[in-house]
Amino acid sequence: MAKKKIPSSQKQQRLRKKRGIAGGAILTVIITALLTVALGIYLLTKYGEKLPTFLILQRPEIKIINLYFSNDEGIALNAEKRKIVKGGLVKEIKQSLDALINGPKGRLISTIPNGTRLLDVEIKEEVAFLNFSKEISEKHPGGSYAEAQTVYSIVNTITLNFQEVKRVQLLIQGKKAKTLAGHIDISFPLGYNKDFIKG
Repeated sequence: MAKKKIPSSQKQQRLRKKRGIAGGAILTVIITALLTVALGIYLLTKYGEKLPTFLILQRPEIKIINLYFSNDEGIALNAEKRKIVKGGLVKEIKQSLDALINGPKGRLISTIPNGTRLLDVEIKEEVAFLNFSKEISEKHPGGSYAEAQTVYSIVNTITLNFQEVKRVQLLIQGKKAKTLAGHIDISFPLGYNKDFIKG
């Protein structure tokens, strides 16, 4: 049985009707959005101080810390200031170590071997247990000065920026190690060492 052909004039009317409905829906969404924004501005203007803080977008608080990198001579550590977002102690320590791993922004030299990752941070009785990936040892260039700078760039960065931490225990893949590259004993928690810091 043949289908009845719809006259072109009726087709055009139906298309206009559909477009009209779609256009009306879009207009409704736009008006609703504008009213919402206007209401938000009004409420913030009139009741801004009384609104709960979680309803108001706030900029994160910033903390300035010192990261310790090797100097040009490779025999001392120099501080480079860096900004991190304030949070809990573990979160701030993770940010600091990630920045230390990523290296300096200025003329100083990175002390952490390429490919090293921070796996975990745990705080117990003023000791920060810092768990690094195996690259911190396997990709270390060696040498007593280089090894000492790697160790104390980490230890000094944490103990001198966070008063809650007095000593640092370095871990590799979750385990204690005797040394990173054969020279500095890291089998026990270490305190900061001012002898490596210059400037």
